[in-house]
Amino acid sequence: MRGDGNHPAARAAASAVLWVLPMLLLAASALLSSRVLHERSLVSRTGDSLGGGENLLYQVSRRPAFAFGFRNFLGDLAWLGAVQVAGSRKMTPGDYDRLYILLKTVGNFDPRFVVPYLLGGVILGDSPGHALDALDILDRGAKNHPADWRFPFYIGYTRYFSLGDPLEGAKALEEAARLPESPPYLPLLATRMFTEGRAPETALTLLERMVEEETDPARLEILKRRIGEVVVERDIQALEKAVAAYKEKTGGLPGTLSEIVLAGLLRSIPEEPHGGRYVLSPDGSVASDRVTKRLKVFRKR
Repeated sequence: MRGDGNHPAARAAASAVLWVLPMLLLAASALLSSRVLHERSLVSRTGDSLGGGENLLYQVSRRPAFAFGFRNFLGDLAWLGAVQVAGSRKMTPGDYDRLYILLKTVGNFDPRFVVPYLLGGVILGDSPGHALDALDILDRGAKNHPADWRFPFYIGYTRYFSLGDPLEGAKALEEAARLPESPPYLPLLATRMFTEGRAPETALTLLERMVEEETDPARLEILKRRIGEVVVERDIQALEKAVAAYKEKTGGLPGTLSEIVLAGLLRSIPEEPHGGRYVLSPDGSVASDRVTKRLKVFRKR
């Protein structure tokens, strides 16, 4: 009789379902576990097998319910891969791509984990081609931690240095200044960036404050490297200004930078922060023999 749960056939069918369903779940869990252990082994050996936008962990992280109870474990696995990729001293564009996917994966599994957002924001922002990826990671962090002033702060940093946009950088610093526990110097720094955004001294003030606040070794290393690049830019601007003054005074370009000092236009040649030296070109431009590219943020528009 339809709907009669006491019918022998109905009881047999229900019993079969109750027996088969756990077995299917167990099989799916075992399959996923085996695949995860395989991925973990590859990560341990190479550190780069999780790259690409379609890898298993990223796809599972988009629907965490499919993790079958492995959500925390998979998040830790993705984080392990991200740390290994970020630990490379000479990251390739592919490394930055992989790091971006891995950090998105970590965020999908564990959106409350703060460190990956900050690490990703700074390291991805250090790559000229991944500034927008850095902002995406930082924006994700800000949405999950709206009261944390560090997210708009690092967004401002990325917009300033990676995208060369001091106006948007200053706006982000203003937002950070309004959040609880933000440093008291932020409003003044935002004002300076609004009015003197393309000045190396303003950039150095920002970086020195960031170094004072930073505790993570990886992010600290990037900030200190950026300070060295800004010091080079500041010195080059001062030297080229002195070269122009020498030309206006004498009618010709100096043969060496030391002639500028002898002419009384500069107290001394600044020390190159990377252990190199500053070189004068025949056209009057100055360059460091250790830093080949000048920072985009200081280029005149």
